[in-house]
This record gives sequence, structure tokens and C-alpha cells, in this order.
Amino acid sequence: MPQLTSGQRTFLVENYFKTQSINEVIRLFEERFPDQNPPSASTVWRNVNKYRQHGTSLNRNRGNSGRKRTGRSQENIQAVRIQLQNNPHISVRRNAVGLPKSTFNRITRLDLRWHPYQICIRHELRDGDFARRRDFCRWFAEQQRNPHFLRNFVIGDEAGFSMNGEVNSHNVRQYAPKGDRPDFTFVRRDERNKVTVWMGICGNGSILGPFFFRANVDGNAYLAMLNDNIIPQLIELFNSQFREGHFLRLWWAQDGAPAHQLIAVRNRLLDTFQQRVIALHLPVEWPPRSPDLTPCDYFLWGYLKDKVYQTPPQDIYDLRERIQNEANLLRENPELVRRVVLEMRRRTNLCGLRNGGHVEKIIR
Repeated sequence: MPQLTSGQRTFLVENYFKTQSINEVIRLFEERFPDQNPPSASTVWRNVNKYRQHGTSLNRNRGNSGRKRTGRSQENIQAVRIQLQNNPHISVRRNAVGLPKSTFNRITRLDLRWHPYQICIRHELRDGDFARRRDFCRWFAEQQRNPHFLRNFVIGDEAGFSMNGEVNSHNVRQYAPKGDRPDFTFVRRDERNKVTVWMGICGNGSILGPFFFRANVDGNAYLAMLNDNIIPQLIELFNSQFREGHFLRLWWAQDGAPAHQLIAVRNRLLDTFQQRVIALHLPVEWPPRSPDLTPCDYFLWGYLKDKVYQTPPQDIYDLRERIQNEANLLRENPELVRRVVLEMRRRTNLCGLRNGGHVEKIIR
């Protein structure tokens, strides 16, 4: 049975003195806390006796009422405070004070009221970005009137996978007083020894790619990949919607990366998707500096890198094979992919409510 809370212990004692019946106390406990298994008769009697002897059924470290806590001594609390002030990125497991992880966490949470905030990587927004993000979020909300809009939504992006890995934001913490989240960033390391990959996410749960670039990503390389890899795979995935060279329902979205802005790229996309293209300088514009709105950034790349870098890759070929294998495994989980795309609803709604501001403001 889960440990009783202080309120539940008080409930047992008060109702025993009202009813003078342990069985009645157990019955009342079942009514009051239907989702928890009721205490045994011995548990009720033990709490009543503790109250009679010490004036409380709670653990106040008085007499035999619980063992004395020595870990959270004033000396240890002060030592942890000094450690956090000198190094707010301190590791819980390797804290210099030498305390057990559980004791260190209790001191930071209960005595110091400090919280281990997770790193939050955000793009700096410029003055004109807020209105463009707000406009896109309003347009996106209007499209939700069509229940099939997100199922026909396709968004893709490129990412670099370096041999030396990436900062894993899930494992980076900085302690600070609770409610006073710090603003801290990390500088990326040298990534010249890397592979560049393009992948796409479809609202129906499909995955496009991965497709690897042989050299630097420029407009011509991106156009060649569209013609040779991406659009042929889309034709295969959405064959029933493909007719006379045009997709009839699909919406294509891409960010404003320089390779995406080549006129030949724009013309190819408009020829394929007609007016259903979301991109820079088009009637429906993907807002600049908005990785918090695209599932490629808020899910796909972090998910793949967490998997790929669990052990150091041996070489570039091993790195490419790992990316391919993990993408294939993700392809077998279309329900997860659909949920990731649906998350855009919540994120665009938050962005609109914040007048185009960052979504990550409240995400831990």
C-alpha cells in the first residue's frame, strides 16, 4: 500500500475518536479515498496510539515517532547552498558535498527551494518576427475547420549530424531559485565532420527520407533532391491523390533556408502543389526563426540524435547507417508521428496567445 499522507493519517485518527470503531474508520476511508487501497486495522490502531502518546500521528521526530533525519542538517544545507551558488550546473550524483542523491534533492527542493531547470534553446526573435508568427498562427487555426488539413500536411527540413555529437538538452540542468528560471545558452562545437540529411513528416503518420546530401546544401542540390527523391516518394505514399503531375490536397511547408529560396525550387513546388505551398515570400509564409513551431525541430531531430548518439559512431558510414535504421523504426510508429504533427495545434495556439512570442516559455 502507498504511504499515507499527513492528511490521511489525520483522517484516520479523527474518525476513530468520532466512531470508536476501526472497521467504521476503514469504511469511511474507502468512501473518502476511493482510488487508494484502505489501510489495515493495525495501521489505523498504530496511528491512534501514536497520537495518544505524542499528541500527533505525524512524523515530527519526537520520541519514537520516526527516525531522526541527519542528512538535512544545517551544516549540509549551508554546504549545498554554497555549492549551488558557485556552480548552478552541479551534478546531483557527483555533488561535491558527498551527499546521497535523495538527500541532495530534498535539501534543494524543501530547504533551499531551488529547482533544476532544463536548458531551453530558442532562436532570438527580431522585431518584425512577432507579427509574422502571429499571422501564421491565425491562418493555421483557421485551417483546423477542415478536419483533414493536418492529415494532408507535409513539412521537411535538413539537419547536420556531426561525429562529435550534440548537447543533449534533456541532460543539462541549471539550479536556480524556484520560479526564477535562468536564461542560459550553449555554443555549438565544430561540426565540419558531419553528414547532412533531409527528412519530412506527414500528418497521416508517414515519414519521408532520410535522404543524404553528398555536398553542401545549396538551391541546386535541394532541387535535385526534390526531383530525384522527395517528390517520387510522395507520389508513392499518396498515389490516390496524385493526378496529372499535381497533388490535389497536400500542403507543403518549408522554412526560409537559403537553399529553399532558389526560384527554380519555388517554381517546382508551385507546379507540384499549386497554391498549397507554405514558404518564405509566398502568400502563406512560414515565419522565420520559428523552430518551436515545426515538428522537425521540436521533435524529429532531437529524437533521432538521442537514439543515434547513445554510443559514439565509428565513422561517417556508421553514422549514416544509424540515422537510416532509426528513421525506419520511427516509420513503424505512425501513431507517434501523427501525435507529433497534432502538437502543432497547441504550439501555434500558444504562440498566437503570446502575440507571436516563444512557445518554449513554459515548456520544461
